[in-house]
Amino acid sequence: MKLFRLEIFGIFFTISASVFFQNLYFLSDRSLIGVMFGSVNDSIWETAKTLLLPFLIWGAIEALSIDMPFHRFVVSKIISLYWLAGTYILLCLVFNYLSASAEYMAGFISGVASVCTAAFLSYRLTYSDIKLEGLFIPCCFMLLLLCSFFFSFTPFPPKLYIFMDRSTGLYGIIPEYIDTGAIALDSIYYL
Repeated sequence: MKLFRLEIFGIFFTISASVFFQNLYFLSDRSLIGVMFGSVNDSIWETAKTLLLPFLIWGAIEALSIDMPFHRFVVSKIISLYWLAGTYILLCLVFNYLSASAEYMAGFISGVASVCTAAFLSYRLTYSDIKLEGLFIPCCFMLLLLCSFFFSFTPFPPKLYIFMDRSTGLYGIIPEYIDTGAIALDSIYYL
């Protein structure tokens, strides 16, 4: 029962910390800390990044707060972390395909839905009858892989839609003095 309450608090912590991390880049005056942990543009990946870090931090707080089999808990958290990333990106893509005008509200709804389902999945996997302890080493490698994505896709993003800034059409770190009027005119004339 204590884990259930912690998962509920984790939902609120993850969503509220995500708002902070989305603004960290500008709050830190475009410093390296803002680049590493904040959102440098308005792409789906950068917003997903701001959900993944608080979810991982809250998982560490839970691991220190409760007496639970460690390997089972870590495996369930890493599986739910990948679930969070996948569902958020997929929901944002679906909402952007259906309606490009409501992308900010769709991003919020996608974030809340994916965080809630990831917390539920983590809770269910922790208390399930599935033998998760054997997946501890592969899940640790999966966590390292996600960390490498986390830190490398901001400065060197692939040219895919989920890494593109939705307001400028650029990838990665947006230059400080960019002519947004020229970008708006380009989008008008390309229609």
